[in-house]
Amino acid sequence: MSPGFLAEIVDDVRRSSVQDGRGEHLPPPRTSRPASLATAVRTERERGALVVEYKKVSPGQEVSRLPARTIPEFLRTTDVAGVAGYSCLATRPRFEGSPDDVAELARSTGRPVLYKEFVVEPRQLEIAARSGAGAVLLIARLEGTGLLDRPLKDLAHRARELGLEVLLEFHREAELSVADGVEADVYGVNVRDLDSLTLDRPRALATVRHAARRGLRPLLGLSGVEGPEDAARFWEADADGLLVGTAVARASDPARFLSSLRRAPLGGRP
Repeated sequence: MSPGFLAEIVDDVRRSSVQDGRGEHLPPPRTSRPASLATAVRTERERGALVVEYKKVSPGQEVSRLPARTIPEFLRTTDVAGVAGYSCLATRPRFEGSPDDVAELARSTGRPVLYKEFVVEPRQLEIAARSGAGAVLLIARLEGTGLLDRPLKDLAHRARELGLEVLLEFHREAELSVADGVEADVYGVNVRDLDSLTLDRPRALATVRHAARRGLRPLLGLSGVEGPEDAARFWEADADGLLVGTAVARASDPARFLSSLRRAPLGGRP
């Protein structure tokens, strides 16, 4: 059986990191603490927190190349929607992301920024801190796969030493047990199965409900939000916020699209 996407992209990331000496030109981490993603999501959860992702390519889509927008254009068309924060791809293989993109975004906004990467080693965390991001993604699926240089709990501890919050991502309910040993500040459930790149909404929504019952907060729905109906399913499952990227990039009016995803005024939280 051929390896899944997650194993392949981790291998690509390792090779790319060695080849391009990524992050070496970035400045030392700033001494002031970046804006908190966890706080922003908690503050916005009553109306549905929105974290918007800057990305150029979306693997798994029929047309993976997204409409080109510079970071200033991206911010200009999304910030007016009153988003809670931003996410930015730092992965070069297949995503064409870069720590430089994260650094430019972090310099250009006062909102929290998530460093989105397939993190497997401490050096990536150091680059994330130097980029000016306030949070970094760790993927529960990687625990126990042999793809990590350090256990997730050690990576999370190092992230916090560097002043980074941790967003711990799940897909299946079975992965939630990883949260017992990993210090995290935000939790998220990815609709996309990272082995096959297929969208599995029923599985993800079941995982959101289970995570909410376990008190894993604040809790984000990640990926797969193409319109208000998809957003509503996450609100009904008791998510605090959404991370959206591909649909925003393709929207002719990003601010209007984002506004359509908000929690209904009378929907409230139970």
